[in-house]
Amino acid sequence: MAQTPSKNCAFCNKQAALYCYDCQQCLCPQCQQNFHDRVAVCRDHNVGDIHKAGNRIYKPLPICDSHKKEFLYYCGKCDCLTCKECMTSSHNGHITKEIKKIADIRRQDVDQIINKLKTKVEEIKKTLKTIDEDHSLHIQSDCDSYIENVEKTSAEVHQIINHYKHIDMTTAFDHRDNETHDLKGKRVFFQRLHNESSDRLLKFENLLQEPSDNSFFLEWKGLQKEYKIMTEESDQPLSSPRQIPSFNQDTFRRAIIDGIDKQFQMGYVINAVFIIYNKMLFPLVIWTEPSRSKSHFLLYNVDTNIHRSNNLKQSTIDMIYDLKGKPYSCYY
Repeated sequence: MAQTPSKNCAFCNKQAALYCYDCQQCLCPQCQQNFHDRVAVCRDHNVGDIHKAGNRIYKPLPICDSHKKEFLYYCGKCDCLTCKECMTSSHNGHITKEIKKIADIRRQDVDQIINKLKTKVEEIKKTLKTIDEDHSLHIQSDCDSYIENVEKTSAEVHQIINHYKHIDMTTAFDHRDNETHDLKGKRVFFQRLHNESSDRLLKFENLLQEPSDNSFFLEWKGLQKEYKIMTEESDQPLSSPRQIPSFNQDTFRRAIIDGIDKQFQMGYVINAVFIIYNKMLFPLVIWTEPSRSKSHFLLYNVDTNIHRSNNLKQSTIDMIYDLKGKPYSCYY
């Protein structure tokens, strides 16, 4: 394992500002110029700024797990880093490249991913804004409009309509609750997606600060898998809330009328009277004179009851429509 360098210059022991990744030593600017760079083999060394690189400078360089040697090559066939001994054993005959070249290519890929993630983060931010503002207001406005129509229509009739009013009000509240629940689920999903995208963005941005090609490549492989998984999940579009069915006032009124008809059995009375009239009383007309006189009296009573029943039903219907526009409190 590589030694952990101190923060003092390896030559003069003053506070270091630079770090040579090849020598694995800290340097001050003066000693770099006066000593380090004057050595021919050190002139092409990778020297980085300690303050810009932060703690990454002091990370030990990754080594081959099999041979515990420093990575020297990139194996294109196996898509991995190899040491000198790997090239004479498990990777013998494989085509290799310099690690720096493949790392530079991957850095370009990271730049593209960062740009895509920035765009994705902004898109998700707009989606979250749409959820919090437009869609939430749409659901509430949709429900309010529906309730207003229900209240307006409910105010046209007497206390007997409360049952039918409750049915339609429940429809509105269930729609709002279901859609709001669905919207909350969408928001949780996109909030998580936003957090994960932001986290990946930060990781990839930090990855570009990695000066070590070996460390960069290994971290890149892990982050690339996470990015692919996250990208596949983030393709889900945001669907608009479902439209609540329009409130049908005519159907509502007819239901109330039918309910009143059923409540007071007006239809049954009329039908029963007609049955008695047609099947029992009408044949009496052709009987004897005394019977005919009695039949006329019965028919008169039947006609009177039919007329009264029709008037009762029509009066009830007229009452429903006459109540239109009156405040709901007048029904109590």
